[in-house]
Amino acid sequence: MPVSLIAPDADNYQVGKGIVSFKPDGAADYIDLGNVAELEYTPNIEKLDHYSSRAGTRTKDKSVVQTRSGTLRILMEELTAQNLSMLLMGTVDDAAVGGPTIDIMATDSIRGEVKFVATNDVGPRWDLQFYNVEFSPSGSFNPISDEWNQIEVTGEVLLATSGANIGKIGLAQLTNLPASP
Repeated sequence: MPVSLIAPDADNYQVGKGIVSFKPDGAADYIDLGNVAELEYTPNIEKLDHYSSRAGTRTKDKSVVQTRSGTLRILMEELTAQNLSMLLMGTVDDAAVGGPTIDIMATDSIRGEVKFVATNDVGPRWDLQFYNVEFSPSGSFNPISDEWNQIEVTGEVLLATSGANIGKIGLAQLTNLPASP
């Protein structure tokens, strides 16, 4: 698959596909979230603007970044105990008699790492990793439907506070670099 690092080049167009995993704080391994229909990262920058008052019309003469933040929205299609617990803000008991149970609203937030591994056939493959995402109630769940059910969760992307990535948000890595000549 040819991939260019320079625009313009039609090989840079992408039809995105990939695998999304979540590693809750304290867990040893990532959990595959199954079929994820949408993974959407939205960065947010807030600026403090300054305006000169030296003339009749105020004119902006400086703008500095005051706040950097972001959100991560995940639309999951597989109703596993782990996926549903992220929306219900619950803790999962996999050993419960009769099958897994979720203690609804047992926690205020669910925090951990989110990893996206690109598997697309068209265009560049960009893997993404967010080191610290805190999910809080943000979506709804309708167990009565004539359509395929989905679970939507939204999390705040935060600075990593422990481990090798302290002070970092995440990493985007191109994984299908062009072959060397």
